[in-house]
Amino acid sequence: LFRSGLRRLTSPDPADTLDITPRWSPDSTRVMFARITLPAEETADVQGRLLTVPRAGGAPTELVPDAVGGDWSPDGASVVVLEGPIAADATDASLARVDLASGDRSPLGVRGFSPAWSPDGSTIAYVSVIDPDLGSTQLATVPSSGGPGRLLTATAPVGDGAVEAPSWSPDSGSLLYTATDGEAGDSAVWAVDRDGTRVGRVLAPAPDSVTLSGSIQGPAPSTVVGRSPAAFTAVVPQRLLDTREDGRVRVGPGGTVSVPVVGVQTSRGAVPADATAVVLNVTVTGGTSSTDVRAYPAGAPVPVVSNLNAAANVTVPNLVTVPLGTGGAITLRNNAGSVHLIADLAGWYAPQSGDGFAPIGPGRLLDTREGSGPVGPGGVLDLQVTGELQQTDGGTVSVPADATAVVLNVTGTGGTAPSTDVRAYPRPATAAVPDSSNLNLSRGQTAASLVVVAVGEAGQVRLRNNAGQVHLLADVVGYYAPSAPGRFVAAEPVRLLDTRDATGAAPLPLLGGSTLDLRVAGHRGIPAEATAAVVNLTATSVSASTDVRSYPTASDASVPTVSTLNATRGVTRANAAVVRTGDGGRVRLRNNSGQVHLIADLAGWFQPAA
Repeated sequence: LFRSGLRRLTSPDPADTLDITPRWSPDSTRVMFARITLPAEETADVQGRLLTVPRAGGAPTELVPDAVGGDWSPDGASVVVLEGPIAADATDASLARVDLASGDRSPLGVRGFSPAWSPDGSTIAYVSVIDPDLGSTQLATVPSSGGPGRLLTATAPVGDGAVEAPSWSPDSGSLLYTATDGEAGDSAVWAVDRDGTRVGRVLAPAPDSVTLSGSIQGPAPSTVVGRSPAAFTAVVPQRLLDTREDGRVRVGPGGTVSVPVVGVQTSRGAVPADATAVVLNVTVTGGTSSTDVRAYPAGAPVPVVSNLNAAANVTVPNLVTVPLGTGGAITLRNNAGSVHLIADLAGWYAPQSGDGFAPIGPGRLLDTREGSGPVGPGGVLDLQVTGELQQTDGGTVSVPADATAVVLNVTGTGGTAPSTDVRAYPRPATAAVPDSSNLNLSRGQTAASLVVVAVGEAGQVRLRNNAGQVHLLADVVGYYAPSAPGRFVAAEPVRLLDTRDATGAAPLPLLGGSTLDLRVAGHRGIPAEATAAVVNLTATSVSASTDVRSYPTASDASVPTVSTLNATRGVTRANAAVVRTGDGGRVRLRNNSGQVHLIADLAGWFQPAA
């Protein structure tokens, strides 16, 4: 074995001995390796043992006898080993977990080789022999506590091909491995989600070369730190910021605007000093170049995650949920070019007062394409949002009479005007129309925006179109009420998923009709009892017009008819989403057509009241 710079770490002796499969210890002080003795005959058994050597080199120390390969547990307290001796073709290699303090061995109940322990400690990946005569192998996983192995069937190579060298991503969300096509003889680096859902090649073989292995680099996932659980107070939409009318110039590249929130007078009184987070509809307009806008607590460092993406001269809104920072304010930051920014208040979270949350659906309550027809210029539509509500697919969903606000994903499509805006607000006792808008559309565009809207007269909310004709769709995903159990835990923005770089899932685009399951609850400090997540979902590298749907992961889950995000070819688009968690604390994301990369940034989660 050699260290970087070709420093020799070991000197196997005699000549029929090999030192192979080095593995750094979790604390980086030692290197574990297998020292095997080559048999005199090709059909004889292979014997070996696991040794360690200091990182600078030196005398090796035996770690585990009778083993021909292995990997460390993340805490360094155990190793997974291939028990030896084994046959030369490794078809009878048994995997076992060895406690280093006691030396006790616990068989895992599977056979295979090249074990790789996941960074979260829960799972061991290995290579399983499918056909020893052909040399065909396949990737598999087993719980680190042992049990039945699970073949990642999507990774089966062609013909008598083989897989080898599995390597985990830092967040345990996916695996890289080398796959060899048995017919062509080519080897390339492939990736697969940890549950085998998606698989694809990420690095093609170069001409006249052999690809042996690959790894996913990057920092280990950080622990999400949440604030105190809080309840919600919804307000009649109220404008807090409009740089077009506040005597300000456009916000330049890297420029920021502070938006004070605490103390602002609203339809429900002043925003209290103990408010932990605020819900705003933020709009970017009049941009001179493509840009992104980031919303974060005042006084906090600029996050790597964004909330809105907009091209030049395009108006784009998005709902943002942001923890409050220094002085009870938030900061909006423009990345490139110059833009105008607008911020409209929808409500706030505070620990001492407000309403709980209950996730439901998603269920479609409105689709004017199937009933009343498009909404005209200045036209309004009053939507019933409390009671037993009929869905467009024939089902029903229930929202209690005491609900104070609902969460809707509102979509506009088929607009005839060059541009229009759609406003969602409580059905008023008078004909008052708020200045604030929720959704901006250009002619022919399909776009969605999440809205949190207070319930008005007769348990209804009003949707108003400003110009031209437009079809409107409304999908309910939850409600706030005094009796609802959920309390919101705000978190500073953190990225949970980026299919471009293997954050949360394999570094592969989602193809049309494909899904991925993103782990949320019980992960990275988010409690297992979290019932729903608030995320900003972004689609980029979009190859065709598509919609993305988000819903709870379940073995029997059918694909909902409602969508979360609509995207067009070549355009990066974001939309906030509130998604119930399903099996294993996961949410499912599905792309409808073409291919797309998805990004999901966490704003917080809901959990039962203490």
